[in-house]
Amino acid sequence: MKTGKYLLALIFISVFINSAEAELRPQGGIASYFGANNYFSVNPWGGIRVNVTSNSSLLLNYRFYSLQFDYTNKMGESYLRKAELNNFTTALYTRNWGHDFYAAASIFSGTDDYSAFSLDLGTELHPADRLAITAGIYYLNEDLVLWYPEEGSGKIDVYSVKGGFRYSLLDGLSLGPTLEFYRNSQEVTAYSVGAMVQFIPVEPVYVNFSYYYYSESAQYKFSGNFFSAGLNLYY
Repeated sequence: MKTGKYLLALIFISVFINSAEAELRPQGGIASYFGANNYFSVNPWGGIRVNVTSNSSLLLNYRFYSLQFDYTNKMGESYLRKAELNNFTTALYTRNWGHDFYAAASIFSGTDDYSAFSLDLGTELHPADRLAITAGIYYLNEDLVLWYPEEGSGKIDVYSVKGGFRYSLLDGLSLGPTLEFYRNSQEVTAYSVGAMVQFIPVEPVYVNFSYYYYSESAQYKFSGNFFSAGLNLYY
């Protein structure tokens, strides 16, 4: 995990060395999620966006997760599982041919020596002035100990395909549906379907609300309704 942190630091430093005139813009915010299985989390974050070229930028950020959910152990005893996670992300965004593309890599550490690594690739196409179509793929390799404390140091791989669209009803107000399919290395499948609303009362303030229904085939289920709200500043 320390190696990953050093790598992110080297990427950050190289931006300054190779782009002395790079424009730096701070970003940050906070989000909260709650839903099935008594799940609840609060996620503050902060970072810097570096404009590398006229149509590409590099985002470096840190996100903290404080989360909890109901857990039932092998003895049939239930209790509230609590955990804290640290997340460092490096993402590259670029715009070409009127469309947006991104690639992001993240490392995680947390409670009970939890660690994880993820890759996220996607695009946002703009076929019309007020319409954006999103699509992407996601990969996560994580310790089981976060969700199954009794499993020890086991690992699991999660793969997902996601998509949706966003339509701008008015300047500063957009909404749209989302859809995502999952499969992990234990052959558990899942999907989520939902909707999001984004409101921009004034730049650089972005307010997000979302709802999604999540369903999975695992015996230990988080299936149900989830809601989230976020307040972010994008300079």
